[in-house]
Amino acid sequence: MTKTPQESLRFLNKEVEVISLIYKSTDYLRFIVDQWIDTCSEGLVTDDPYRWVDADSGWSASFRVVANDATDSVLDKLESIGVEHTVYNDAKPEDYYMNRVYRAWNFAGASSLAEHLCFVNSDMAFSPGWLKNLLKYHDGKLIPCSRLVESGKLKSGAHAISLDFGRRPGRFKRDAWAQYVESASTDRVFSGGLYMPCIFEKQKFVDSGGYPEGNIGGRSGDAQFFERLHDDYGMNHITVGDSLVYHIQEGEKDAF
Repeated sequence: MTKTPQESLRFLNKEVEVISLIYKSTDYLRFIVDQWIDTCSEGLVTDDPYRWVDADSGWSASFRVVANDATDSVLDKLESIGVEHTVYNDAKPEDYYMNRVYRAWNFAGASSLAEHLCFVNSDMAFSPGWLKNLLKYHDGKLIPCSRLVESGKLKSGAHAISLDFGRRPGRFKRDAWAQYVESASTDRVFSGGLYMPCIFEKQKFVDSGGYPEGNIGGRSGDAQFFERLHDDYGMNHITVGDSLVYHIQEGEKDAF
């Protein structure tokens, strides 16, 4: 597909909330917060480093962390950093890990005060303009997702690129990543792809039931949710070639 944003539907409210879960790693907490501030610096509100405004498009964004059954050290770090955060304690803490993750995402979406949502993982590094370039395609008919560059720890999915820029926050090759982004960014969009970072309307997320818990029949909750948006609202999943995001592919569960 060529770069042809759909603009038939105009949103009156253009506020999006970017949300990351955090569990037990203060390293990943600091990493994702730094990524937000570093890559959204152009447009950040002076007295609030967690709020971003794009004067050209009229979109604004805020950043929030959902502490998912988080440790005391993570909760203390959240307070010291000063980032907006919400505490979520799962009703079934002994349940399968992925079930609890999907329930936390559902809580994150339902508890948002914004009309639009963007979910990101804490083991992701952004490129300049990643959010602005996603929002160009957010029109109520498309589900725009960033194009992932993955470390190679796991096999990459559709439209992703496998290149190792570090498999731990402390080993992230920031300068090499920045140079790569300049050469690899493209104005193409691709049909389908992976599922996060993604942007969609909060009400559609809630009305569709959010993410099904865990993997069902070998299919992820993400895939099933995107299928619901297609079936219920006719929305099509796309990958945006100039919204590049590096995926460490470790995650907090494997970080200790």
